[in-house]
Amino acid sequence: MKKFIILSFCFIVFLVIAGCSVSKKALNDAEKRIEALKSKGVPDSSLSRAKVFLYQATDAKMRGNRGLSRLSADSMRILIAQAESQYKDDMNRLKPWIASKKNFIANETKNLTGLHKKHLDSLIGVIDSYITMNWLLQAEAHIKGLINYLPKLKSDEERAAELRTRIPGTWICSQVTKHSEDKSVHAVEKKIFSFSGNGTTKLIENKKGKSTPYFKEDWEFVSNGRWDVKGDTIVLFIDRFKAAKQDFWDKKEVKGRQQWVKTSHERYDSSITDGSQDRFIIFEDLKKDFDRR
Repeated sequence: MKKFIILSFCFIVFLVIAGCSVSKKALNDAEKRIEALKSKGVPDSSLSRAKVFLYQATDAKMRGNRGLSRLSADSMRILIAQAESQYKDDMNRLKPWIASKKNFIANETKNLTGLHKKHLDSLIGVIDSYITMNWLLQAEAHIKGLINYLPKLKSDEERAAELRTRIPGTWICSQVTKHSEDKSVHAVEKKIFSFSGNGTTKLIENKKGKSTPYFKEDWEFVSNGRWDVKGDTIVLFIDRFKAAKQDFWDKKEVKGRQQWVKTSHERYDSSITDGSQDRFIIFEDLKKDFDRR
């Protein structure tokens, strides 16, 4: 009789465990809740444990381990509920916080101009895109980063204003190529950067002479565009590029004799619209490498 009671109890326990098996619908619903949170911008780091328990519950169910499947599913549900509650709290907290910080940033940056204002607008654009998506957690992170960056941005604006009065003029850099064993090697390379007070610029780059015992060159490129300053960096926006000449000579043996063989590349004058010829020059490098005339 006692043995029968024990066997009956074990059978009941087995039925209880079997009856507690996690349904496929419950697992699918949990996955949808996690995906819904992800679509709202909740970071993976906040959902990683729930996703681990979802995987464990699914895997245990497939292997017939109903007890582990159920325990994993219970943990999964708790974590998902916590993430949903935290998301709701974050949204209630962040909406007024973001509005306040955006007003603060606008007041702090109202005097920015030129490239600094353009850079600020691009950063604000990223934040606004997150706000439009209602990804307020990401907006919060970018706003905090921008607030920390504001002192540097304002300092760059002041530095640029000071440099704009020192840049206009013609700056020339000249270098001579020589050879220790061949005194006939002598090529002069020049870079002439002209910055006008009205923001236009012209760059002339050329080289002429014998660069090696077996190579001579004579070329010149001319670039035109606009210039501005960001921090201590001069930014050149080139909208026209001209190859005025491109002539080269190689010393080769022709019919038993050493001769200079000329190669000329096409000359052209092109409008530039893709920014491919834009330049960046740090003012201190300009002062170090160029002479102002």
